[in-house]
Amino acid sequence: MAKLKSLVVGKLKDKASKWKVILFHSFSSNPVKYIHLALLKSTTHNHKPPDSNYISDVVSYSNSCYGPAAFTAVMWRLQVTKNAFVAIKSLIVFHKLIKSSGNKFEGFDRGRNCLKLNDFSDNSSSLTIELSRWIIWYALYLDSLSWISTVLGSFPNLTEISKEKDRVSSYQTGYIMRQTNSLVTFFEHICTRPDTPLLFQNKIVDEIRELVIQDYFTVVRLVMVRLQMLNERLTKPSIEPVGDSSPNDLWLVLMRLGECKESLSGFFWRGRRLAEKFWCLVEILKADMVPNDKEMVESTGLVQTKVKNDEEMVGVASSVQTEWVTFDDSERATNKLLKWESEWETFDDSKALTNDWVQFSLYT
Repeated sequence: MAKLKSLVVGKLKDKASKWKVILFHSFSSNPVKYIHLALLKSTTHNHKPPDSNYISDVVSYSNSCYGPAAFTAVMWRLQVTKNAFVAIKSLIVFHKLIKSSGNKFEGFDRGRNCLKLNDFSDNSSSLTIELSRWIIWYALYLDSLSWISTVLGSFPNLTEISKEKDRVSSYQTGYIMRQTNSLVTFFEHICTRPDTPLLFQNKIVDEIRELVIQDYFTVVRLVMVRLQMLNERLTKPSIEPVGDSSPNDLWLVLMRLGECKESLSGFFWRGRRLAEKFWCLVEILKADMVPNDKEMVESTGLVQTKVKNDEEMVGVASSVQTEWVTFDDSERATNKLLKWESEWETFDDSKALTNDWVQFSLYT
């Protein structure tokens, strides 16, 4: 009974919204009126996916002089609705507008959380509660996706991937590293997507997943080109690193990618060969960067030590950056004997390595 009531109320709201648009835009140009009407018909209050024909009508204006009007219409729809079905369908339309208009899209400050849906909540049913989580994540995802065009200088386009290597080869190493970091951050956001129980799976979420998968494999190609270029410039013995990037920066990027692999493995079915090629490249690069004579210890805000080949590698970590200090047994940071069974020891630095008192966490 409650479900039937919700459907009836939804239909009434859709009709009321249609008449409001007709009255409000009675003196607007025909294209603007058509954009709003098509948007309303593609973002109805029912649980069905948005109508692809009406979405195409909205998207068809993305590269015209009415492109800003299309973006504004979707944002207006998002800001006034409290219904989860309307909101999530509007985000799908917004996603397709972004992809269609490329780096020409307008209507909001890219990557600046302009959609402002962090607090969206529709508690009318268990399904809308679950969809609300997707809406919050999806809005942030679209902000992240839009930011890529700012970082790369243009929006990712599969038709131009073949030209990407020549384009990237002309960039400075530091710029390539910053681009790569941003693209990996995009992967990391995909990994935070909600886990929807089987009970709540529906075609709307399936359509979102399909759009995200398409973006993922486009960005995979972009990352592969940049990883190969960084590997050539930073790890080849015959090539001296140029700029403010170092092999350690590339190593950190590879580690971050490795942490994303399990979550992103759910997309492999869509492009298995490309996915296998990409993750194989990541593993090869990681293996090539493993030091032969020294062992680097991952820092976690403390100082960790390991002994290898009569040397001690100490990773000094801070909130800003990681520094590596190498010293042999002839150098002592302190004259005080540390107890083996003690987990924490506080001591003064007699060699003036620091002006402050510090704490060492010993790992053996």
